[in-house]
Amino acid sequence: MSTVYRTKRRKIIDALVDKLKLINGYHPYNTNVFNNVSGTLKFLDEIEEYPKVCVIAGDEVREYQTGGFKWRFLTVTIRAYVRNEDDAQEELATLFEDIEKIIDENDALVYDTSIVPNGTTTSMTVDSLTTDEGVIAPLGIGEMIVTVRY
Repeated sequence: MSTVYRTKRRKIIDALVDKLKLINGYHPYNTNVFNNVSGTLKFLDEIEEYPKVCVIAGDEVREYQTGGFKWRFLTVTIRAYVRNEDDAQEELATLFEDIEKIIDENDALVYDTSIVPNGTTTSMTVDSLTTDEGVIAPLGIGEMIVTVRY
């Protein structure tokens, strides 16, 4: 029986996906993602239910310290797709507030419990937010770029 090895990058994405699935419309969240969060990129023509949130690992930078220690900085793109006949941009902004709340509350995100001590991130920082600015209304697409240090 073979064991599938998952990289730290994949484990971080999976842990973040699990946290984002907690956005259920109940306090303190304003949006319900209906568990519609994935760790792979989906394109607009592949979306069947809205809102849809995709979490994608990007580039990684290393910072080497003394004693053989190194920090890793992983760029994560969170792409959100929404549909709202009245104001897709406002719905996108509300969803991003909920996502940012998850990121702020999970600075020390546990991504690997199979090692001692647990694999944990040390910080997650939102670097930027961009949207389609209403070009494809009633749909809305936005991206949040997050740097994860571990």
